[in-house]
Amino acid sequence: MRSTRLALDSSASRVESNTMNGKSLLAVIIILGGVLLVLLFLGYGYDNTWQLWNIPTLSPNFADLRTITGGAESMRMGFDPMVENPADPWGRTMDYPRIWVTLFALGIDQGDTLVIGLIMIAAFLAGLFLFVKDIDRTTALVMGLAIFSPAVLLGIERGNNDLLIFFLLAAALVSFRRSAVLATGLITLGAALMYFPIFGLVILLGVPRRRRLLLAGISLGLMLVYVAATFRDFRLVEAGALKGSTISYGFNVLHTSVRDYFLSTATGTWLEGVSLVALVVIFVLALRTRGWRFPSQNDINQEHLDAFRMGAAIYIGTFLLGNNWDYRLMFLLFTIPQLVQWTRAPANHLRQGARITLLVIMASLWLQFFFRFSHLLPFGGNILFVVDELANWTALAGLLYLLPRSAPRWMLRQAPTTDPDQLAEI
Repeated sequence: MRSTRLALDSSASRVESNTMNGKSLLAVIIILGGVLLVLLFLGYGYDNTWQLWNIPTLSPNFADLRTITGGAESMRMGFDPMVENPADPWGRTMDYPRIWVTLFALGIDQGDTLVIGLIMIAAFLAGLFLFVKDIDRTTALVMGLAIFSPAVLLGIERGNNDLLIFFLLAAALVSFRRSAVLATGLITLGAALMYFPIFGLVILLGVPRRRRLLLAGISLGLMLVYVAATFRDFRLVEAGALKGSTISYGFNVLHTSVRDYFLSTATGTWLEGVSLVALVVIFVLALRTRGWRFPSQNDINQEHLDAFRMGAAIYIGTFLLGNNWDYRLMFLLFTIPQLVQWTRAPANHLRQGARITLLVIMASLWLQFFFRFSHLLPFGGNILFVVDELANWTALAGLLYLLPRSAPRWMLRQAPTTDPDQLAEI
């Protein structure tokens, strides 16, 4: 008995050491990567450094943030920056909800852009360590590779407010096990700042039904009132948002790109129909309840499972909205720790699904880098575009396959149960 206990203690010690090494390794990767970027900026040049990742730059830097800081200057000039924003270096309107105008009371202007941008980057990095719990070295390496991908670095180069949203959602995840009310509040705040974080309410699957319905109902109700009260601003945000067909993902990207390439509305419309049919087929196949098999308790970390649900729901939701710049792929970072764990699951369906999904997620994050070599192949840009779209759509299918299988078992209860653990979840 004593030898068995010693063996178990030794095994637990090795697991704890490996876990600590994993988090420490992730910290080392981030620190070294950050130092390398700074050294490259100083010695190789700001624009040249970003071009190593094939990230297009705009000058002055933190261009997305300047719609806000420039908007503050425009408002002091008597303009509504959501309608007309002459102080923005590119004349763009502020395509963020009006709640961001509250920052203007601090007296900010474009001279504060660098400081605010650095604060947002620091918040993003803090968010990474908020939601990451027990990880091993393999997970740390995969996370590090994803963090320094072109998609995530694009958000940093632009100073996009998704960096702050990431922090709020990570804070919601870390607070969720202690206070579902606080977590719901943070998600609702994120949604007030940029709408799409409302998809993060999927984490409420982990609380009892009555409380879940109450919290989700309050959050959704507040958002409906918020949108209704600011509906004109909502329309201005939609109209002002730039929608790209490159460095982008989403349902509309494929058919709009083909339409623009062939200068044919009919071709784009035809492909839009094909895309819609493909989307319906993916939904039907992914959401079939027959034969669902769930992960065992050994295959999940509850905190990472919550993060997976949030990241998957945000990707699926934003994909269906139409067009998103690739920096929004940063929310896929939430899915990585659980996906890596599932790649080792004994169940073949779970292991293979996780491996494929993780592979195409990494491809989506990194394909922008390979576009810099597209000129080396005939039709290289077109080929890489097709590969990119295949990766994005396959990631959608993979997450749609895995997300329902991550749900609590009570959701697919086919007969009345007397199991007190299941009853407690209802």
